[in-house]
Amino acid sequence: MGQKREQIKIHPDYHEKDKWFTAAKTLLTLAPLVAVAYLQMFAGGSDIASLLQKNPQITVIFLSAMTGPFTAYLIGYAQKHFYDGDAAYLMTHLALIFVAEALLRNVVYMTVTIFLMYLVYQMTGISPFVSLRNKRKEHFFRDFSGCFVLIFFCSFCLFASLRLG
Repeated sequence: MGQKREQIKIHPDYHEKDKWFTAAKTLLTLAPLVAVAYLQMFAGGSDIASLLQKNPQITVIFLSAMTGPFTAYLIGYAQKHFYDGDAAYLMTHLALIFVAEALLRNVVYMTVTIFLMYLVYQMTGISPFVSLRNKRKEHFFRDFSGCFVLIFFCSFCLFASLRLG
């Protein structure tokens, strides 16, 4: 017997909200470039590699910024499931991405993620808690392994930044 997937009625104008998802993915993708530009300014005229070796706090900040493109990829991947009618998949991804951003203590991306969750809630009426509860029953670790890798890496960055003070 096949597994029955719960379909959520999606508001017909969901493509109007695409601009917000695109803006979020663009911000996340540009994060490493902004970090490199910041490092160039901070380094003055010296080499970025030597700056990263000398100052471990800057290294942790740089590594944290590198999570942006992967997070953007995860959002784009989950969006495809949303267009196929699986809103809980996108909402669960966003909830787990929020956890990752909270571990990085990145208030800007936490706010962006909350806004995206609000948009999905506005279009579908599904909350993050309901989506987590529903998706927990169906191959949770397989379907959201990318988010768990992100959370693990963000936990590492949090641990390193706390140890550095």
